[in-house]
Amino acid sequence: MSQVQIEELQIKYSFQEDTLKQLNEVVADQQKELLILKSEIRNMKSELQNMQETWQPSENMSNEQELPPHY
Repeated sequence: MSQVQIEELQIKYSFQEDTLKQLNEVVADQQKELLILKSEIRNMKSELQNMQETWQPSENMSNEQELPPHY
């Protein structure tokens, strides 16, 4: 292998190493974002369950209006 080929390989390796570092940073950022979103979903689910448990239909509501059709 000639010196020129070795230098070209070293340059390619350097670029690949930099790209890999950037991709790792993106993956780490996405993992943080995913954890935040999962936490927010858990909180929203809990809030929704609490709302469903405490929800009381209005006295003015007819029986047909109390629950949506899919219940």
